[in-house]
This record gives sequence, C-alpha cells and structure tokens, in this order.
Amino acid sequence: MKNFVSRLLMAALVGSGSTALAQYQPGLVSSNYGGIYRMLQNPSAVAGSRYKFQLVAVNGTSSVNSLYTKYISRGLFQTIQLPYSQSLSLPLRTLGSITDAPRTTSYSEILGPSLLFNVDGNQTLALHTRMRSFLYGSALPENLTEAYRNRLFYRKLQPSSGDFDVGLGHNSYGEVGLTYGLQVFDGKWHRLKIGATVRRIVGAQLSYLNARGNYAIIQNNGEVDKTLDITNLDYSLGQTTPRKDFSLGSVFSSAYGSGWGYDFGATYEIGKRTTGRGYNSETPMKDPRPAYWLRLSAALMNGGRINYPVGQTVAGSGRLTFEGQEDLEKFGNAPTDLLTAESSGSPQAYEPGRVALPRMIHLEADMRLARGFYVNGLLMNNLTSGASVRMPNMLIFTPRFEDEDVEFGLPISIIGTNRVAVGMSSRLGPLTLGFSDMGRLFSKKGDNRSSIVWIGFSVWKLRKRS
Repeated sequence: MKNFVSRLLMAALVGSGSTALAQYQPGLVSSNYGGIYRMLQNPSAVAGSRYKFQLVAVNGTSSVNSLYTKYISRGLFQTIQLPYSQSLSLPLRTLGSITDAPRTTSYSEILGPSLLFNVDGNQTLALHTRMRSFLYGSALPENLTEAYRNRLFYRKLQPSSGDFDVGLGHNSYGEVGLTYGLQVFDGKWHRLKIGATVRRIVGAQLSYLNARGNYAIIQNNGEVDKTLDITNLDYSLGQTTPRKDFSLGSVFSSAYGSGWGYDFGATYEIGKRTTGRGYNSETPMKDPRPAYWLRLSAALMNGGRINYPVGQTVAGSGRLTFEGQEDLEKFGNAPTDLLTAESSGSPQAYEPGRVALPRMIHLEADMRLARGFYVNGLLMNNLTSGASVRMPNMLIFTPRFEDEDVEFGLPISIIGTNRVAVGMSSRLGPLTLGFSDMGRLFSKKGDNRSSIVWIGFSVWKLRKRS
C-alpha cells in the first residue's frame, strides 16, 4: 500500500482530477478514417468500415502541462506509472489538469495491439486492448501546487498562507474489448449503422486520499530556499489490493478488481452518392468513400460495473514542515512512511465493493461542406454525478480536411462551463499526432493547466472500390 499511496500523495501536490473514461482525442475520433480510434467513442463507427483491415500497433495518450519539455523522458503516462514506479517526483510535475480549479482532470492511456476486420462490407469485427488510468477530485490552491511544481527555491515563488481541503481518487484497469458493427441499410439517399462493444475489465484498482489543513510558504532570511509548513493536517487514505510491480500476471490476477463494460451506438447518414461515384443498386456497399452531407450518431458509453476486493484505509493528523527543497524531495520519495507512522489506530478495511462505471452519452453531427472538408460537433455528457464522475462535460467543434492518407483538424473544445481549448489533430499515413490545447502545451506561464497529447502508429488496407 505504501508504494502506491505515496504516488497518490505526490499527485495531490501537483494537481490531479476528474478524469475521462471516454476516448478524448478531439478530431481523430470524428474522422471517417478513424477506424478503431473512432470506434472507441461510438462502436457503430466500424459498421461498413472503409478499411478491409486496420491494425493499431500502439497509441499513447497522456495529459501534460507546459513543463513537459523539461521532463519529456519521464513526463508521459504519469497516472499509468502510479502503481509501479518508485521515482515519480519529477514526472508528476508535468501532470497538470485539462480543467480549471476547483476541479482538475488528468489521465493516461495506452491502446495496445488492436485489430479491425471488415467481414463482408456490411459487417465488421474489432478487437482492442487498452490500459487506462485516471486521477480525479478537487484541487489544491495554485500557489501550493506551484511550490512543488517549480520547487521551493523558485525565485518567483512568493510567501503565502491559507487552508486546503482536497479529495483525490485514482482508478486504473486494463481491458480487452470485442466490437461488432452492422450496416443495417445502405441506400441511395441514406444509410443506417449500429454497433456494440463488450469489454472485459481486469487488474482494476481504486484508491483515494482526503486531506485538509493549513499551509504557509515562508521566506527564509538570506536564503533562496523557502520553508513549507503544513499544520492542522487531518487525512485519510486507502486503496484496494495494491500491485507493486507491473506484469501481465498481476493484471489478470483474481486478487484485483474485475468486471464487464459495454457500449452501444448508432449512426445515420443522409445524402445522395455524388462526386462521380454513381449508384449501383446491385452493389451499393462496395465503394467505401464517404457519401453523405450529414452524419448523425449517438452512443451510450461505459455501462457495466467493476467488483473490487477489500483493501485497507488509515487516518491520522499532525504537522509537516519542509525546510527547503531537499526535505520536500525526501517526503516525495516515500510520504506514506511518515503518514502511516503518524496515523491513529490500526488500519481499517476499505470495501468499495461493486462500483458502476461512469456512464456517458455521446451525440455527434458531422456535415460535409465540400469534397474532403467537414465540420463536426461532438457532445460528451455525463449520465452520472458525484464521486463517480471521471470526465467533465464537453462540447467539441472540429473543422477538418481528410482523405485516405492525410488528415488535419482544429478541434475547439468547450470543457465544463468555463474553459475553451484549441487543439490540433493530424494523420499522415500510418502516424497520428494531436494536442487538445496547443496554447497550453507551449505556454511559458508554467501553471497547472495541461493539454492531452496523443501519438500512434497503425497500418491498414482499404476496401476495393466498385
């Protein structure tokens, strides 16, 4: 337990939060050539796929703030590293949040080998593997996170004081999913597609940290280093059965949480086949190129539950004083050694039991304005509330150009109610690369807001045209 919760405590210092279970790769998930990527936001996207097959070798997604350039070798997939790594004090400085205080949002995801195969033009099967990790909760005061992110000897760090009340959770798991898509009808003027995904969830773990108290950042006379003093600290922390080292055996072990998830979706395309394709009532499904002026889709995501084993929780109170950056770094290496020693009483049972996945609904409209040019609107909305929420509501508008080999989009995301992010999504042959917030990624302000970054590699073969 000490290994994991120590990383959770460090994540609280740098900011973490309410995180996504939906696929958040704005632009890429709306593409007609998204394949498996788009399937993960609506399973009906694979029905009548333009690919004969698509193989995604790997795709990595991670939230990073503007400090990532300093720690690029260690600053990706921070939340996935939480249960395993012994040295996260540096990369966690790049964690950041895609939402503004008082809530924060951060996550990492690795899409492993995944295969899509079009069976007969109408029917498509896809198998995906994925590892996901989310941090969610409330935020610490910005000047307190700045003290850790930029270190206590940061010259622009000003003396300050106040109180904090943070609630932080972490959820991680692996999954193997099977998707079936069916093009129900393919006519001259309209087309209907449906799809469903069943996901086996394994290696799941759930953790939390609640802490409140007062803090003071104190300027030491004649020294660059400052003192961080935390008083009136009350805390509780716990988790289900921890994993010390990563291995496939541990992921599939019955000692950790497991469950089932499911997604359902439908897509309706409106528009006569044009641009010289003609229309053949005998073989209307053999030309895989887009043939609509308006595409409407809806999906119910993340139905299902995870069953967690019994873990343990501890609580305590006290005072923490860090006389300069060296003391803070030592605490960052193993904070629970101190907090567990300071805890009151014996560890108690932590029994989350059966936990429902945070359901979301995705509604999408995609309009073709010219050959190869589209404007997309995607609404991602929570159907659950409270502690189970992992992702803020989002509305994303994306103008994009696409063809079979090249794609470029500029997604504009309205996150929650008060944050707007302008990103970039690109596909060049087998490579995909994108950012959800370009301004934040290259900002020199060094604050805690972050961008989602993704990069992937895939190979494919398109269906033959009639």
